Amino acid sequence: MRKQLHRTAAIDAPSAGATQASLLGYTVSADLMRGLHRSAVRAGIPQRDLAELEEAASTAQAPSAIPARGPGQQLRAFWERVTCVGDDTVIGFRMANAAEPKVFGVLGQVLSRCDTVLDAYLQIERYAALAYQGTRVRVTCDAKAVTVTVSSNLLSGKAAFNAMLWLMTNLALLPQRLADPTLQPCAITCAFAPPDRAVLRILGEHFSFRFNAPSHSVVLPRKVADLRIASADTELRLLLLQLMEQQLGALAASDDLERCLALMLREMFNGTIPTLKSLSQRASLTQRTLQRKLAASNLSFQSLLQQVQREVADEHLAEGVLTQSEIAFLLGYSEVSAFARAYRAWTGHSPGAYRQRLAQADAVA
Repeated sequence: MRKQLHRTAAIDAPSAGATQASLLGYTVSADLMRGLHRSAVRAGIPQRDLAELEEAASTAQAPSAIPARGPGQQLRAFWERVTCVGDDTVIGFRMANAAEPKVFGVLGQVLSRCDTVLDAYLQIERYAALAYQGTRVRVTCDAKAVTVTVSSNLLSGKAAFNAMLWLMTNLALLPQRLADPTLQPCAITCAFAPPDRAVLRILGEHFSFRFNAPSHSVVLPRKVADLRIASADTELRLLLLQLMEQQLGALAASDDLERCLALMLREMFNGTIPTLKSLSQRASLTQRTLQRKLAASNLSFQSLLQQVQREVADEHLAEGVLTQSEIAFLLGYSEVSAFARAYRAWTGHSPGAYRQRLAQADAVA
């Protein structure tokens, strides 16, 4: 059963290794989170179902070097929530059609100032991390097509399907939004298994989707590369690119600090909850110096602690070895009820519900 739970975790939730790689050190822009919430409401998700997540996203901090950002788990929690609410199996697709350019922050602003659509795609390739650090974009152009390939390591399962639908549809719509409202992609390929016929029919009414592909890609006709953008502004484009370069450099520095501190926190869970004082001692820093470094990197001790607690909890729940009481004790909670309340605040569901979902998926598999 233990091995089965590990296998299931790779389907419905990130495995221990994947979780650490995808969340530790990765952040999401507050602009993206706000834009996702607006798009979800426009696509029919009740505002009340997103209230808790919106409140969590509003706590993101912003030093001068980097616009406001939050932990990557906010993005995962958002897609898990919108996937569970209602019965819309293609909510990510509908949200993409309701999205605005400003959902991508300064990256969204520069796209309409580029000379050509290919130039816009190349800026997405360069600066995608400013939206979410866990996403990578690669753009290739040959004699036949322009291909935009995407990888993201935050999610798996149904939440990943809708998150990727959202991203791929936005990329496919870019030429229409910037230059030619009639232009259609040649194909959108997805590495997921094919969904049911009803979903395929809905998606096929708009674009040509292909599943079981080697990668997530948008394939566009070659003429896209030369499409001119009427709102191009060379001077403003250069100013925005300079700003994004500064933000990208600051983001890389904060990434290194967060990864280091998160690994330290993981080693400190032994029945007590780490404090700022104990972490600063572990890092051989004064509390004031640590606080200053955290603030300069757009981090807070409390958000980092909760991020690591959730990741450790998810890993142990997926492994199925420790009981909820033992996990609670490991993370420093004196009562399992206190751990359950904290876990629900992080994820929107109880640890028992998460473990039950893994067990049900394992039974189906």
